[in-house]
Formats: sequence, structure tokens, C-alpha cells
Amino acid sequence: MHVTRAAAAMLLPFMLAMPATTVAQAADPVGDPARGKTVFRSVGDCMRCHGWAADGRSGVHLRAPPGSNLRETALDAEGLAEVIRCGLPGTPMPYHSRQAYDGDGCYGMSLDDFDADDKPKRGKTFGDDDIQNVVAYLQSEVIGLGKPTFEECTAFFENPAAAACNSLR
Repeated sequence: MHVTRAAAAMLLPFMLAMPATTVAQAADPVGDPARGKTVFRSVGDCMRCHGWAADGRSGVHLRAPPGSNLRETALDAEGLAEVIRCGLPGTPMPYHSRQAYDGDGCYGMSLDDFDADDKPKRGKTFGDDDIQNVVAYLQSEVIGLGKPTFEECTAFFENPAAAACNSLR
């Protein structure tokens, strides 16, 4: 079975909604939020599309596709981990696990199930521990926040004079 771009686009709302049965924030996130912030900021290149504030706007690279607003996500820890691990076929969201799409580990599909032009994009690869660390960071420091603030920005960059924060003064 090959999946076309149109079919993948039709599956997207279901893939996003399936694990979203609970509120995204957990009382005790599994993983290390500080390491997750480092992965989000540097290793995974997540800022390129999601921005420093993970809102899909703040500090997004001009040539990058806009990422979703993670401050407003309804995904729980399992759903977040799945999207980070497997990406979202039919969208620019890449997968970050070496084992993604080996067998049927992602959405019950393998890379062979996709047409050549519609295969999910591969992002920077990191292990399961760092996937959990990013989830812990998102749950403890991002999800549920409102509009980005100057204080959040300077804390994110660990620099009270960060140029990226000037527009928030």
C-alpha cells in the first residue's frame, strides 16, 4: 500500500488527535527538561520551524516552514514522543528516530508504504532518551503558556541582552 500526499493529509488530523485524550502537561514529566531544552535549541534544530518560544512564530528561520504552536498542543507525553520520533507524514515535520519506519513502528507504516515523493522527511537523529527529554522540556516549560514574554526569551537564551528578545521589551 502506497500513501499519497493527499491520503497523508487526510490522515493527519487523526494522527494528531489519536493520542490527545488527556491534557498535555504531566505532573512529573519523564526525562530531563534541561537536556530537552538543549536538544530543542541546538541538537534537534527544532527552533528553525517552531521558534525559540515553540509558538511557530517567534524567531523562526525565514526559509523554514512554520512549525505548529506547541504552547497550545493537546498532545499528551505519548503523542508528543510519537510525533518527535515519527514526524508527521505529508507535512514538513521530520522524524528524529533512527528506527522510525523500520517495520511498522510509526503509525503502523514503513517507508515502503509511501510514494517516493511523499516519504516522511528525516530530521536530526537522536535517541529515545533525548526524545523523552524534549517531551519533558515541552511539558514543563512550554505547553500551556500564553504569548511569549521578554522574561521567557532571556531565560531561553540565558542572556538578558539577547537580540532575539528586543521586540518583546
